[in-house]
Parts: sequence; C-alpha cells; structure tokens
Amino acid sequence: MASSGVLFPGFVWFLCLFGFFCCLPLAICDETENDRQSLLCFKSWLSGPAGVLASWSNTSLDVCEWHGITCSTVSPRRVIALDLDSEGISGSISPCIANLTSLTRLQLSNNSFSGGIPSELGLLSRLRDLNLSMNTLEGNIPPELSACSQLQILGLWNNSLHGDIPPSLSQCKHLQEINLRNNNLQGSIPSAFGNLPELRILVLASTGLTGNIPPSLGSSPHLTYVDLGNNALLGVIPEFLANSSSLQVLRLMKNNFTGKLPSALFTTSSLIAICLQQNSFVGSIPSVTATSPPIKYLYLRKNHLSGIIPSSLGNLSSLVHLRLAENQLVGSIPESLGYIPTLETLTLDINNLSGPVPLSLLNMSSLTVLAIAKNSLVGKLPFDIGHTLPNIQRLILSENSFDGPIPASLLKAYSLRMLHLDNNRFTGFIPFFGSLQNLEKLDLGHNKLEAGDWGFVSSLSNCSRLSMLGLDGNNLQGKLPSSIGNLSNSLESLWLSSNQIYGPIPPEIGNLKSLNNLYTGNNLLTGNIPPTLGKLHRLVYLSLAENRLSGQIPDTIGNLVQLSMLKLDWNNFSGRIPASI
Repeated sequence: MASSGVLFPGFVWFLCLFGFFCCLPLAICDETENDRQSLLCFKSWLSGPAGVLASWSNTSLDVCEWHGITCSTVSPRRVIALDLDSEGISGSISPCIANLTSLTRLQLSNNSFSGGIPSELGLLSRLRDLNLSMNTLEGNIPPELSACSQLQILGLWNNSLHGDIPPSLSQCKHLQEINLRNNNLQGSIPSAFGNLPELRILVLASTGLTGNIPPSLGSSPHLTYVDLGNNALLGVIPEFLANSSSLQVLRLMKNNFTGKLPSALFTTSSLIAICLQQNSFVGSIPSVTATSPPIKYLYLRKNHLSGIIPSSLGNLSSLVHLRLAENQLVGSIPESLGYIPTLETLTLDINNLSGPVPLSLLNMSSLTVLAIAKNSLVGKLPFDIGHTLPNIQRLILSENSFDGPIPASLLKAYSLRMLHLDNNRFTGFIPFFGSLQNLEKLDLGHNKLEAGDWGFVSSLSNCSRLSMLGLDGNNLQGKLPSSIGNLSNSLESLWLSSNQIYGPIPPEIGNLKSLNNLYTGNNLLTGNIPPTLGKLHRLVYLSLAENRLSGQIPDTIGNLVQLSMLKLDWNNFSGRIPASI
C-alpha cells in the first residue's frame, strides 16, 4: 500500500499527458474539417464553368490542394486565403465563409456574385484583404465589417451597393485602401475617414455622394491617391488635402466644388496629377512658385476660372497634359508653355484668348494635341508647321480669326488624325491631303477656300480612315467630280452646303455606304436626284435644299429607313411625292 501511494500521483500525471496528446490531433482535425465543411457550404451556393471548383469535393480531404485555396505553412494548416477572381462564378456569397476563422484574404472580384454582402464577414477578425469588386452585389455595406480589426484593403468597386458608407469603418485603423467607386451610394464621406492613420488610397468616385470633403482628409502622412470624381460633392478643397506632402493624385472632377484654387496645389513637391475639371471653381489660376514641381497632369477644364494664363505654368517642366478649356481666361497664350519639353496635350479652346499663337508653341516636337478653338486668336500659320509639329495628331483651330493659306507642310504631318480649321479666314486652294493616311476628320468649313480643279477630292481617296469631311461655306466652284464616290468607306458626314457648286449630283455618291449625314444645300446643283442615293441606307440627315434640282423625286429615297430629316425645299421638283417617303 505504501508503494502504491507513492506511485499514484505519477500515474495521474501520465494519464493527463496521454489524454492531452490524444485530444490534440482531434482538435487539429476539427479545425481542418471545419474549414473543409465551410468551403463545401460556400460552394453549394455557387455555379460556374465546369472544372472551376471540381477539386472542391467530399472525396478530397486536403483542402490545401483545392483550387484557389492557400493554407498556412505550420500545423494546423488552416485556410488563410481564398482567391477566385475572374472565374466566371455566379451565385451568392454564403455566410458559411465566416467560419474560415483564419482567413486573411478573400478575393472574389470580376465574377457574377449577386445578392448582399453577408454581415457575418465581420467575424473574420484576421481578414486583411477583402476584394468583392466587379460583381453585381446589392444591398448595404455591412457595418459589421468594422469588426475586421486587421482590415487593410477594402475593394467593393463596380457593384450595385446602396445606402450610406458606414461611419464605423473608420474603426478599422489599419485600412490602407478603400475603393467603393461605381456604386449607388448616398450620404456623405464619413468624417472619421480623414483620421485613418495608415490610409494611402481613397477611391469613392461615381457613388452619388453629397456634402463636403471632411476637413481632416489629407492629414494621413501616407495618403497618396484620392479619387472623389463624378459625385455631387460641394464646398472647397480642405486645407489639409491641398497641403498634403504625400499626395500624388487628386481627382475631384465632375462635382460642385466652388471657391478659388488653393495655391498650395501649385507649390507641391508630391502631386503628379490634379484633376479638377467640370466644377465651379472661380478666380485666377495660381502662379507656380516652386522650382520644377512634379505635376504631369493638370486638368482645369470647364470651370469659371478667369484672368490670364500665368506664364509661370512654364515652370511645370514635367507637364504632359494641360487642359484649360471652357473657362473665361483672357489675354494671350504664354510663350513659356512652348518650352515645356514633355508637353503632349494642350487644350485652351472655348475661352477669350486673343493675339497670335506663340511660335514656341508651334515648334514642339512633343506635342500631339493642340486645341485652341473658339477664341479670338489671329495670324497666319507658319509655312513649316508640318515639320515643327512632327507628332501632332489633333490640330483644332476652329472659330478664330486665322488667315492666309493652309501651309503645304501640313501634308507632312503624317500622324494627323483630326484637322479642324473651320470658321476662320483661310484662303487659297485646298491642299491635296492624301498623304495623311491616318486622317479621320477634316473640317475646312466656313473659310474662303477654293477647289481649283477639284483634284484634292481624288487625293482624299487615299485617306481610308476618313469619317468626316467638312467643306461647307467656302468659295468652291465648278462641278462636283465623280471621284467623290471614291472617298473612304468609313465616311459618315459630308458637308458641301453653301458653296457655288453647280451641275448634276454624281451618281457615284451612292458608293459612300457609311454616310449618316449628307448636306449639299444652297448651291447651284441641277438635274435629277440620282436614284443611287437610295443605296445610302444609313442616312439620317439629307439636305438638298436651295438648289436647282428638278424632275421627280426617285422612289429609292423611300429605302432610307433611318432618315429623320429630308430637306428638298427651294428646288424645281415635279410629279408626285413617293408614297414611301
């Protein structure tokens, strides 16, 4: 008995250890089996292409080998990531997913998930990356997500979510990226978002938000990217945001912001893109006092900005795109803009600018787009403009007071896609533009140009991409050549009105099968309407008014089933009107 008394405590300890080690594998197995059953439950709510989830089966016990699954490397091997983006899966997100208690990444983007976001996702206390973007999810953003205390990335963009943004999301203090763009939300930006200490990227564009930007937004020392565009936000740009030393991209376009542009935006050491177009900003454009700020994109189009264009914008030595159109700017175009070595796009159209265009601006090998239409600019185009703008693709000079001939060197600007010289005072013969094989739109309307022997029309047949040709309101005389029918099969709009063209309409015009708009009114055209016009089945607008056309209106005009406007007045037609018209 004495010896048994001594041995008894050791025997109990042995039994305890034995029980612990026997139970431990069972606990590990329980956790693994729990993950397996949760995934099978999740799968039961889904459908998709054959084979996508074929490995997810009752007969396969090792979930770590299943498609889209990542497990931890140490025992017990728990499911830590579920990646099923772009798999063509449809169905609803099952609350079963919340039983994957070790999950750190849930990636289901670019599928066809529908229904709501389960509030049970808030139980995933280790979740760091949640991406449910590019689906058709509906309902509210669950406030319960605020319980995901480790959450760093929240991606819900391109869905149909509605309701307010839960203010409680600001409790996720580790949030680095919030992207909710393209949803149907309402309300305002939660004020506490401005106090998220690790926030780097905030994208709330096209969500229907109203109200002001929170005053504290921009106080995060890591904030680099803010996109609040295309909403109904109002007020001014907060001081914290304007003075941020980390911000690289600021996109506030298409809102109702007012007030003056903060001068701090133009003295930045970090901003690369400033997109403030389509708002109601007033006042002048601030001067650039910093030396070579890194700004590459400056978009201020369609505001109420006034005053002159500051010459100090020329200090933006990294600038690639400068868009100042549709404001109330006055004065001349600064010569300094022509010395920005990286500038590719300059749009100044629809302002009140005056004077000549600086030669420096017409001598930029980097420039691909120059749009200065609808101003009061004057002068002649340099004779060598086609050489000094070798990479120009869009040259938009409409509605100014430019005069003189169209320089022949433009025929060497082989990259030209759009050339708009309409509503100026250009004179002389129309050049042979056939060398510009990339040309898509050519508008020479409302000048004082002449046709010569009409050889330019034959030349244009080499422009196979031409979709618009505007020749109206000039001094074109003579017969319309049959070569008009050899123009591009892509031609959609042909404007010949208000010239001095006479003679018959060439039947070959019926070859232009893509024409939507044909305007030949207010000329001296004679003869009958060629029946071949009835082949232009895509015609929407046809104007032959104010000519000397005669005879019967051909029945083939009735074949133009898409026609919404037909103008035949002020001619000499006779006979009956076809019943099909």
